Amino acid sequence: MSKSQTLVIKTLKKMNLKGGTVIDGFATTGITNTIASECILHSINTQLIATIESSYFSQLSVVRNSIPYFPVRIYANEELKTSIFISEISIDPSLYFLIGNTMLNWAKDNECDLIINPPQQTETISSKEYSIAGIGNTAGARNRLKDSKISLLKNGTVGGIPAVLLNQSSELGIDVVILLVKIVEGIPDFRAAAELSTTISRLVPGVSCDVPLLLQEAEKIEKEITKIKTQDTESEMNAYG
Repeated sequence: MSKSQTLVIKTLKKMNLKGGTVIDGFATTGITNTIASECILHSINTQLIATIESSYFSQLSVVRNSIPYFPVRIYANEELKTSIFISEISIDPSLYFLIGNTMLNWAKDNECDLIINPPQQTETISSKEYSIAGIGNTAGARNRLKDSKISLLKNGTVGGIPAVLLNQSSELGIDVVILLVKIVEGIPDFRAAAELSTTISRLVPGVSCDVPLLLQEAEKIEKEITKIKTQDTESEMNAYG
């Protein structure tokens, strides 16, 4: 069986998301975008609308408040026309093409206009600052960045799921914005996540993140996500919290 046949989106609740935004919370480098996506998810009163299942994913059940969840899920807020893909497992690079195209097709099927993906880059220089730059796949996407006062990346390369989204979206009529979060080594992920979530809120009206709460709960969230991503899911059971 090919990998194209093993990624299944199971819809739990249908919503009208026409003209809306998809936020990609898959963490392929670091956990900054996962933390930011989780913050937005809880701040805008989303509902679980779908799970994504595959025999190629680590077989893991994430237990929150005594309720087990699939590790890859889609949440949405119908009023804000905003959906969020969340992954709490490490993704094998061989699946990036499949996941990127699945996200694009899901966005098209739900008539969404914009996908935002925020991969993380780490700098080894000594500094107390970090920065965010954007890439847009269309003139419209680049104008969204300019209107939101986000600087455009002029030259460079991106890989993984962001590359798939940029390269495969041109014929689908969907704007794709990649937010490159440059993390300075030694600065905790959650502080960059707070800046990232604030940047996303500039791009998507009505979307917000409770930044004070994020910073208050940040260390706990960061440790929890890191633990989930690094455990041996085939042979280990972890209880925490």
